[in-house]
Amino acid sequence: MRIVSWNIENIVPFVQHDAAMPLARLIENLDEPDVLCLQEVRVRASDADLIARVRSALPGYECHLSLNADAKNASYRGGRAYGVATYIRADLAARSLVFPWDREGRLVFSGIGQLRLAIGNVYAVNGTAKPYFHPDTGEQIGDRHRFKRQFITDFQREAAALQEAGLQLVLIGDWNVSRARIDVTPRLRTEPPHAAARRQLNDIFMPSLHLVDVFREFRPDERAYTWISKRRRNTLDAARVDYALVEQSLVPQVTSAGIAAEAPASGSDHLPLWVELDLGEAKR
Repeated sequence: MRIVSWNIENIVPFVQHDAAMPLARLIENLDEPDVLCLQEVRVRASDADLIARVRSALPGYECHLSLNADAKNASYRGGRAYGVATYIRADLAARSLVFPWDREGRLVFSGIGQLRLAIGNVYAVNGTAKPYFHPDTGEQIGDRHRFKRQFITDFQREAAALQEAGLQLVLIGDWNVSRARIDVTPRLRTEPPHAAARRQLNDIFMPSLHLVDVFREFRPDERAYTWISKRRRNTLDAARVDYALVEQSLVPQVTSAGIAAEAPASGSDHLPLWVELDLGEAKR
């Protein structure tokens, strides 16, 4: 099973009728994965016609979506912010799972019963000092740094429940945090509050769910980045913020994991990543 993840930074140009690169050609450029996880699709939960185009863009695949429905905290771009879309081979008969608390459209699970596998497509919160408001009452609840840590806590709870139900986890996407110094240039932000989210991910989230960062597991000394700033021209400003966390019990079945050398299309400042698993025994 080949799983590819990419922060596409707007899926709309790929599903237009006159698209220069339709989604069907994009997936060819990504070696036709069994599962394609896209983040920051920038589609609102109310965009019925656009959602229909997104769902039908890849024949032979089902589309699982979680989209922004929080007009209070994500009003920019006309509310077309965030959002994740997972395309998964239809014959895998996967079931989609989203959560009422995820109002910004940051997490969707695809459960494959025949493989006892749950693939989580995540676009984690980018922590900033910008105020965060309760989406219903409008009450300010700290800032988006605090909201980021709460998102990780809620995500952990839901993932643990899937494990308790007997599913093994592959969690992949844009985590909006770099795990260590080797993942960043020119420097890792170690000051609060950035360090708090990193500690929560590394020291609580991952150990509690028995997760392994498979790229770093197989390439312990390699410097590679998934986000590269377009603003700096003379100095490389880059980070590995996109990665796959695979449950420890699945690691022996991982055959490869890597980061693409270039983006398959223009528009995004992220690079795709992939993980491949040999699930032949599980299928039988």
